[in-house]
Parts: sequence; structure tokens; C-alpha cells
Amino acid sequence: MAEHKILLVEDSEPLRKVLAEKLRDEKFEVLEGSGGEEGLKIAEEARPDLVITDIVMFPMDGLEMAKKIREMSAWGNDVEIIALTNQNSMEEESRLEGLRLKAYLVKADTSLDEVVKQVKAILKEKKK
Repeated sequence: MAEHKILLVEDSEPLRKVLAEKLRDEKFEVLEGSGGEEGLKIAEEARPDLVITDIVMFPMDGLEMAKKIREMSAWGNDVEIIALTNQNSMEEESRLEGLRLKAYLVKADTSLDEVVKQVKAILKEKKK
């Protein structure tokens, strides 16, 4: 049985599938959502240990989903959230304030192996 449950919210199905498979190879239980609304619904029901979300999705983007998760409950206030995005701008960074993201990873600069490494480090730290 998987030790940790991860919610991966990404509207690019090929990327979502490849990253989910990499995480499953590391023995994580992975739940998948294709957008912010679906991700929020899964988060409410499953209460994962960590959420990885794309930022630019429609109709609800990843930042709006993260904000709603944070407002949801004690669990939502404490869950670790990683933003995985193509956006790398000051405007984007200003929208991140208050969301207490554990990491902000730019897709073009971050390999899938690096994402997995970050997930492992964050969950190991959270266990302490």
C-alpha cells in the first residue's frame, strides 16, 4: 500500500499521465484531475498529503483551486501544494502570495525526475 497520497492536477493529459506514472513507480498513490474544478472536488473527498497543480487551466485555474483548498478546512490549511507551470513572471508571483506554496516549478526548467525528487523531500520533511 502507498505511504502517501498525491493529487496531480494538470490539463495536459500526456504530461499528467507521464508524471503520474513516475510517481506511481516511486510507490505513491496518485489521484489525477484534469482541471481546477475536478482537482478541488478530488481534494475535498480524498484529502491527499500533497497537491501538484498546473497554474493555467480553465475554467478554474490552479491558483484559484489552491486558494479554495486553503480555505476548506484544517487539512486544506496544512496540505503541501506545489505549482508546476509554464508561467515565470512577476505577475504570477504576486498572485502566489498567501497561498504558501511549498515549491514553484517552471516546467521548461524542471525535469520530471526533479519533480519526483522535490515531492520526496517535501513529504520526508512533513513527516518530521
